[in-house]
This record gives sequence, C-alpha cells and structure tokens, in this order.
Amino acid sequence: MPSFRTENTDSRRHGTVEPRILRVDMHRRWATNGSTSLSRDKSSRKFGARVPVLACARTDRATFARPLGRGFLLALALLGLAVGSGQAQEEVRNAAPAKSRSLFNARAQKAAAGALKWLEERQNKDGSWNARVGFKINDGYRPQPAAQPRDGKPHLGVTALAGMAFLSGGHLPGQGRYGKVVSKALSFVLDKVTSNGYITFNDTRMYSHAFCVLFLAEIYGMTGHRDLRAKLDRAIEFTYKSQNEKGGWRYAPAARDSDMSITVCQVVALRAARNIGIKVPKETIERALKYVIESAVDRGPDRGAFLYQHKDVPFNRNSFPLTAAGLTTVYQAGLYTNRDVERFAAKHNLKKWPRIDWCLQYMKRNYEPIWLEYHDHYFYYYGNYYAAQAMFTRGGEEWRAWYSRVRDNLLSIARTRPARDGVRTHWSSHHVGDAFATATAAIILQVPTSYLPIFQR
Repeated sequence: MPSFRTENTDSRRHGTVEPRILRVDMHRRWATNGSTSLSRDKSSRKFGARVPVLACARTDRATFARPLGRGFLLALALLGLAVGSGQAQEEVRNAAPAKSRSLFNARAQKAAAGALKWLEERQNKDGSWNARVGFKINDGYRPQPAAQPRDGKPHLGVTALAGMAFLSGGHLPGQGRYGKVVSKALSFVLDKVTSNGYITFNDTRMYSHAFCVLFLAEIYGMTGHRDLRAKLDRAIEFTYKSQNEKGGWRYAPAARDSDMSITVCQVVALRAARNIGIKVPKETIERALKYVIESAVDRGPDRGAFLYQHKDVPFNRNSFPLTAAGLTTVYQAGLYTNRDVERFAAKHNLKKWPRIDWCLQYMKRNYEPIWLEYHDHYFYYYGNYYAAQAMFTRGGEEWRAWYSRVRDNLLSIARTRPARDGVRTHWSSHHVGDAFATATAAIILQVPTSYLPIFQR
C-alpha cells in the first residue's frame, strides 16, 4: 500500500489526506475517441484547471506531486465527453472551493465525525456492514430472503457506501485514524468479485455491484493501488456488457427491462472508472444517456422530472429521487448546458429532451414533500445522495442553498449518543437499515470537502 502524507499538520494528526490545489495551464483541450485513449484538439484554446494532488511520502523524505487518481486530468478532459462543453460556464456555476468548504460548519463536522465512529463500531470482523438485503417495491421493500436478522446480513452495497463515507472524510486504506476500517472494507469487496466480474454476495444484485465498482474506482483514483486494478477492470467490463438493448440496467444483469435509479448507479460507476483511465466504450454512455433523456417529462405540471422506467412502460411515475438521479446522469455524461442536451437530442433523433433549469425547478419544488413524508425512508437518503452530485456540479448559489437546507435537515434528525471519546451519531431508515442511512448522510454532509473524486470540479 502506498504511503501518503499531507503538508497540513492538523490533517495529518487526524489521519486524513488533504488534497493540495495546483493551478495548471492546459494549452490544448483533449477529446475522447470512443474509449479512454485521447487525441488532441488543436483548435481548442488554452484554459486553466484546478488539479488536486497528493504529496506522497518517500523513503528519502522528499516529496513529489502526483495527480489525484492518476487519471484526474482525464476527468477534466472528459468534461467534453459527449458534446461540446465550451458553453459549460453558461449553466454550471462552480462555487469557489473555500466558499463550498465553509458550508461544512462545526455542527456538520461534529455529526460526520460521530457518524464515522458509529460506523467503525458496527463494522463486522470481515470488513462488512449489515443491512437488510432485498429490493424496493413502490415505496416499500421486500427482504430477500424474507427471514433475516433484525439488522440484516453483510451487505455489499451498504459496505461500499460506508467505505465511501470514510473516503469522504479523507481516510485512505491503511492510513491514519480509520485506515484499518477502510482496508477491511476494501478486502471484503475485492473478495466478492467473481470470475466474470459480477460483485455479489448474499444475493445482492446490480445496485450493490455498482456501488462496489464506484468504491473500488474511487480508491484506485485516490491511491493508485495496483492490487485492485485487475478485479476493477473485470467488474467494469461486466457492467457495460450487462447493459440491455434500451440502454439501461435493472436488478439482474442484462435484464430486458430497466429503471432510472439502477441505471444511474451504473453510469456514475462507469464515469468514475473512465476518469481514471479504464476503458469504457463511449457508446455505452451514449446509450444510457439516450435512455435517460427519453424518460424525461417535457410538459405539464411535472415538467423537468424523470420517470422511473422508460417512456414506453405503462403506469409510470416520477419523483424527486428519480429526477435527481436523471440530472446526475446528464451531468455525468458530460452535458452541462441546455445547448449540450439539445445537440445530443438532435444527434440521436430524439423528439423531446429536458431543459436543465426545468429539472432544477422540479427538484426545488419537490424537496419539501419528500422531506416531510420520507425523512426516515430510503427515498430521502438515496434521493439526496444523487441530488448532492447534481447540485455540486451545478455549483453557485443553487448548490449553497441546497446543501445548507439538507445539512440542517439531516442535523435535525440525527441521533446522538455521548461517549468518552466523542459523540456517536447515526440516522435511521425504514426497510434497509441504519448503516445505510448513516453512511449516506455522512457522504452528503462531507461533500464540501471534495475528497471523493466524484465530488471534485
């Protein structure tokens, strides 16, 4: 395992890795040619980019700067992955890093720290966390199998989310205060990668597979840990080969039908992998994006929403979580402006498409109802997990207002227990379990730190 240190003594003392920010002038924009290999676009103009780097410890105590995620420059280049992103500043209003980090106030920091302690105490010896394995039906949940312990069984997807909660706090495998916790979670996930690349255990399915792929990709992006690369490659290949004819994914691999929430999980994982240099066919992303855009609502009172399943499915529905997921897919695929979306729709002969401002307006209108009715339900947590990614990408005042509201709401329902070494904080969620809710809440609260590559601009 590589050894990392930072130039921030407070961060080092608490076992976190603090990314430093360098200003890099890039004289050419890079464009994808269909996989991860890159070609120069000589017509592009110079632009500046902030590149987080880590200072890596060496035996001679000298340091060298290396890009976060080895391929993080690829992430910057891939901002133009689907269509021209030269107009990105039109609608993506990135907040200054200092202003974003200031949102993570003392109360939020205390709650996040308490959540990590709570999760540490509930990690199983094999590195996993327990939750009820199953799948959702409308707004309910069906455990699979029906007879499970009260706190469930070792759950791959929840273990990956819990691992990312620690990564969100700057804790890396084998390093610092929670290094052992993250290492154990990583070992558990790697052990469940099957020979064909499917990551499954205790009958978990494509939701958990996607969260595990994202967890592995984020660790590889933050550490360059080569031991996990072969299994990560296998899992990525399994993901894109499991895409169905419509361009989506469902609970089971290569299922004929698909739905928005599972599709978005796969897209985010594939984008994270592509950002660190792992081959992902461009057509996979474009087919997924086409599926998502065709599921948009473009008229009526719910204009800007996204449907649960493809437009051809009867008795469909839309919701705040699905719309947050849909907008996240649009952004993750490299469409940052209305013009980008329109160009993509024209290229693929789509008859309708969403405007990004419609999606944001729908999310704003429908946050309060889901907070009031579902604040102790998995809808609220996974909906805002996706909203965090979409709104952080959006940036500006809309990001600050959204984060401030969700932060304060989460803090108002947090359950705390005092202890000699600090409070323990957790959140509760019907159906799936407290480890799921706590991990997701911790990730959301820590978004302003920008430690996770998916939460970096």
